[in-house]
Amino acid sequence: MVTAILPSMVSKSSSTAAQSRDTASNSQGPMRKSHDADHAHLAGFVGLFTGVGALLALGVYLPLPSRLQKMGLTPEKALADTYYVVGATAIAVAFACYLGLHGQSFTPSTRSQTPARANSFARRASNIFSSLPTVLKLGFTKPSLGLGFLASFVARSSSVGISLFIPLFINANVCDHPAHDVEDVKAHCRKAYVIASQLSGVSQLFALGFAPIFGYFPFRNNHFNVPLTVASLAGAVGYVLFARLNTSEASPALFVVVALLGISQIGAIVISLSLVSTFVMEKVLPQHSPSDDSGIVDNSDETTHLVNKPSPIETHEHLKGTIAGIYSFAGSLAILVLTKLGGVLFDNLGPQAPFYLLAIFNLGLLAAVIGCGILETYRNYLSSN
Repeated sequence: MVTAILPSMVSKSSSTAAQSRDTASNSQGPMRKSHDADHAHLAGFVGLFTGVGALLALGVYLPLPSRLQKMGLTPEKALADTYYVVGATAIAVAFACYLGLHGQSFTPSTRSQTPARANSFARRASNIFSSLPTVLKLGFTKPSLGLGFLASFVARSSSVGISLFIPLFINANVCDHPAHDVEDVKAHCRKAYVIASQLSGVSQLFALGFAPIFGYFPFRNNHFNVPLTVASLAGAVGYVLFARLNTSEASPALFVVVALLGISQIGAIVISLSLVSTFVMEKVLPQHSPSDDSGIVDNSDETTHLVNKPSPIETHEHLKGTIAGIYSFAGSLAILVLTKLGGVLFDNLGPQAPFYLLAIFNLGLLAAVIGCGILETYRNYLSSN
């Protein structure tokens, strides 16, 4: 949902400034950079509040059942009341979204649609099925969109790695040992819970702090996406180091490594949102009609070519729903793949295996970023010559 409405939110807030730039200059370079910055800044705020939500869950919701038990509630009642609190928070957030988004229009322009066409369910269904292969093709032919989908995959897999496999890894190293009595098991499992909570809290704290940094980081530098390069490199290095470190004790080196994991996670989230939303509002020239290449010579007065007529500019806004759906699908696919494949590797190869898999995901993203940067540099070199 955020991916679908984010482009329209930026385009509305910057429409007045964009119009003034259009009238002042015909160049689209400054406008492109400004739109990229707007999307990156807003995506940074989205990532910031993502970190706030993670810290809220770790600091308030996670210890809430034990706090309620200390107040005299039974474990079952304490857990049920915790779910009620989380549900009430969700309702409050939904109401806040209603107040903020009520009355806003997030539908693309329908200047080329007739009322009959706009109201035709059959035509709208046909557009849905025709837009899916179009967006998939754009994902393979447009580097920014493809990187956005791939970064979404890596971001969601990192979320699963931090929230699921880090506690499992800690438990495997601390709890799974021969114990003499039940109290010994409880003491060691309590220690594993504390270490896992500390590591998760540190990773989300760094994610919270680096979300606005990624949002305000220079979006591009010589056709290479520097923020995404930093995030993927931090993830690749962090997951390899985490798999090789001793996690039976909360050492300073361990906190440094999980900080890298949090930076990688939030970087992939913010930059993927920024890439996808920027692509949606990216201005493109429409394709020439067949009559333009028919060989017919235009004998109109030459002075008409000197008149500053606004060139027909379009965006991909009419595809933003499909783009948002594929973006979410990439993240959901990552969750399914990592939970299933990572669990199998955890059981058969060892508790370090899921983290090596996550490192491979980040290395793949890093290779894609570098490859797309080289490709864009080569294309610009050919066009300049």
